[in-house]
Amino acid sequence: MAKVKKETGVTGERNAKGKAARGSQRGKAKTAKRRPTKGAAKRSGGAKRGGKRVTTARKRSGKAAKGSKGAGKRALAVVRGRVAEPPVVRVAVKPLDPLRKCGPNTTVQFLYRVDEQVDGRSTPHLVFFDRHGWYCEHGRTCPAVGHARKYDGQIARVS
Repeated sequence: MAKVKKETGVTGERNAKGKAARGSQRGKAKTAKRRPTKGAAKRSGGAKRGGKRVTTARKRSGKAAKGSKGAGKRALAVVRGRVAEPPVVRVAVKPLDPLRKCGPNTTVQFLYRVDEQVDGRSTPHLVFFDRHGWYCEHGRTCPAVGHARKYDGQIARVS
């Protein structure tokens, strides 16, 4: 991105930094990702195996994005030659009596307890079906809702 000069403000100076300010920034400069040049590969010896250049994964500095917490570990595992294993998911769906659990004046038609185990970690869910539709105590987008609907046989979307 091209640098744009800012217009002068109240002080009359434009993007002015003293030498002292620039000197303190030198030690903390961010390193940019650069592709090694052909000359750099020759100088460093360019580790090669079977005609292919071997590259190593670098650890990124700073905070990762919210959605990519474990993405770096999976990518690193692939780079090192290991294949990341998918998590082991076990689901047990148990139908419950909505009248006993929710009371005699309830509008709940179906009630399920879904026990979900992901890599040995157990999470219980209560999935309801009433005039508001299918939902879990954790929200409508909880994966337990899909398991309960599948158990009930109502996979098709009701509209």
